[in-house]
Amino acid sequence: MKAVNVLSRLLKLLTIVTFTALVIVVLIQIIGRYSPFSFVWTEELSRFLFIYAIAFSAPIAMEKREYVRVDLFLNFLPGKFRKYYDAVVYFIIGAFSVFLISHSYDFALLGRNQSSATLAIEMYYINLSMMMTFVLLSFYSFLNIYAVLKGSQKEGVQP
Repeated sequence: MKAVNVLSRLLKLLTIVTFTALVIVVLIQIIGRYSPFSFVWTEELSRFLFIYAIAFSAPIAMEKREYVRVDLFLNFLPGKFRKYYDAVVYFIIGAFSVFLISHSYDFALLGRNQSSATLAIEMYYINLSMMMTFVLLSFYSFLNIYAVLKGSQKEGVQP
């Protein structure tokens, strides 16, 4: 579980870095509107930073089991059934993420030899964020299955 903790810390750090960079770039964009300078690259960079901020933070939300869910009817179920229900939901999310890994990689390959308009970043690296997200979502989904069936009610997958 030490490797999981290191991965989680790395994802949290990368989320903070990308979100902070996003805020700075958007502030530069706003300042550019009221100054004689034109910053054409800020719109594109802010979009790419937002994509990666989501790619890094979505697995963290899965790890902490903080996705939005409607549990109106689930609260009426006995605790043991609720535990198995949660495990099935995490299995479906994990299986669907595993299914999407190869498709997202195929999508990333479409971006090879294509560059973004202003920053000249190869779109393969931007599109690869989807595959990375699905790999990490499936990983944390299956860890959550283990944690739920083990009986861990704590936040996250650590015992």
